Amino acid sequence: MRGTKRAAVAMAAVMITAVGCSSADNGAGDPKPPTSPRPQGTGPLTESVVRADLDTSVADAGVPANAPEYGEHRGSADSPLSCGVYFKGFGTDTASVDLARFEQLVGELRERAWQQPEQRTERKDLDGAIGVAEVWLSQRGWRMSVEYRSPPDEGVITVKAYDTACLRKHDVGLEPGG
Repeated sequence: MRGTKRAAVAMAAVMITAVGCSSADNGAGDPKPPTSPRPQGTGPLTESVVRADLDTSVADAGVPANAPEYGEHRGSADSPLSCGVYFKGFGTDTASVDLARFEQLVGELRERAWQQPEQRTERKDLDGAIGVAEVWLSQRGWRMSVEYRSPPDEGVITVKAYDTACLRKHDVGLEPGG
């Protein structure tokens, strides 16, 4: 019995030491990097993970805030609009939306494991500058269109992400450009 108590005390000491060693202090005083909220595995992503990817990517790219009336537009549960996550950021006098910001947003999304299976499509204006650019991304059951439109005002970036299984339930296909 006495040996069992000693073993239990020794095990508790080892556990406390192990927990202390795995804390945020790695010996150099640097905090442990935060873990991703993204679930591991191969199943479809949840809407909340897609929304988090979109919101953090937009913020990291410096794109102006979502137009509230656009981001909240979801439709009823029996509508295909309920299958998506939406964003529209209009450029302002203090935060323009240009092609470089669009490219930065796409880069941020790709850092979050969104894949770009097709080439970017572009339309040029009469001066030869890119007036519209669009990229399709995909990841774990979702397709996402990221589109940039140049001024007449300060530019706009629109993002539409769709749960493809949900769209199939509504008998809606999702092809690039559609």
